[in-house]
Amino acid sequence: MHDDFATELHRRASAAVLAGRSDAQGEGAQVPVSEYTDEARARAESRLLRRHPQPVAPSSSLVAPGAWLSLTYMDTPLLLVRQESGQVQAFLNVCRHRGARVVPEGSGGEARAFVCPYHAWTYKPDGALRGVPESFGFPCLKQEESGLRKLATAERAGVVWVVLDPALAGSDPDAHLGVLMHNLESLSGMRNPVGFAPRSYEVAANWKLLVDGSFEAYHFKVAHRDTIAHMFVGNMQIVDEFELNRRLYLIKSKFAQDKPEAAGFDPRRYGNLTYFFFPNTTILVQPDHAQLSSLEPLGPARTRVHELTLIPEAPASDKATAHWEANVELYRRTLAEDYALAESIQAGLASGANEAFTFGSFEFAAPRFHSQLQQQIAAMHAGSEIAGTSHS
Repeated sequence: MHDDFATELHRRASAAVLAGRSDAQGEGAQVPVSEYTDEARARAESRLLRRHPQPVAPSSSLVAPGAWLSLTYMDTPLLLVRQESGQVQAFLNVCRHRGARVVPEGSGGEARAFVCPYHAWTYKPDGALRGVPESFGFPCLKQEESGLRKLATAERAGVVWVVLDPALAGSDPDAHLGVLMHNLESLSGMRNPVGFAPRSYEVAANWKLLVDGSFEAYHFKVAHRDTIAHMFVGNMQIVDEFELNRRLYLIKSKFAQDKPEAAGFDPRRYGNLTYFFFPNTTILVQPDHAQLSSLEPLGPARTRVHELTLIPEAPASDKATAHWEANVELYRRTLAEDYALAESIQAGLASGANEAFTFGSFEFAAPRFHSQLQQQIAAMHAGSEIAGTSHS
């Protein structure tokens, strides 16, 4: 933990508790309800998400060179392979001949080749096309250009991040994760944690409703009164922006009670740190582990949630397993309260009761996110129009 980071959070938390409000106050704003219901908007958002790094798997699922993992993420068939260099590379798991899925979903180790089940085109672990049966029938095939399509890939905080758009294979996921990721990895146990208890499930609500809830603490004392509300100071969260990403600090009640000294201050003991990586991934850091949640839009009114718990090391005993399972259960129970409310909101959107949602000054991070999202979609559309003009 960097001393200046901890010291600055201590200063701001102390001032917030003394003043009865956090220093991160912004402009109140309205967000049109149509942003949660429009089909065209939902399609544009899905395209945008594919242009930003997505946390597709824990690094611990690919231990040694040759280890591979075949999965589907956001309707994209992926093949992850740890290379001889030690780095993980993601490929589109799609044969370059006739488009069949090359490797069935699953995992393995010591991969030497991947063989397409349709016509036995064979690929090396680095994605290169190694062999084509009866290759004399393809006189114009450029074998060196016909390997599996690579995707931009990075490993950070124990997670494999992939940009799913193959047109951006040359992009750098680290550039998007930025200094906020460096800050996250500076926390004890967060550079190479182990994945635990992965889960995916669906929620009958727009994905942005789930994001909105993480950006304000106004709801905490009411929505979470039966679970964790007593652990936190009411409506008090410190927000820091790192370009499109942001860090949020939810202050615990024990901070106000204990009045800890600045020297040796541990932010994880006295609050919850949430790291948000635009546009759809949050990592909630707790005292001895973290919870990752990534949101996959399935349409205007449905979201698939991908969860992964990040722990310091694989549990070596039943006692350790029970400890982590208890933490996961509390997290899921708390999140279920938020998601049930999101489903309630979604069910009422079509009623016409609201043309827009009104966010208060202490909820400013939510409409700020919507504004940034709109800007990114507009830039994406502008880029597509320019590309279309240049090719016409």
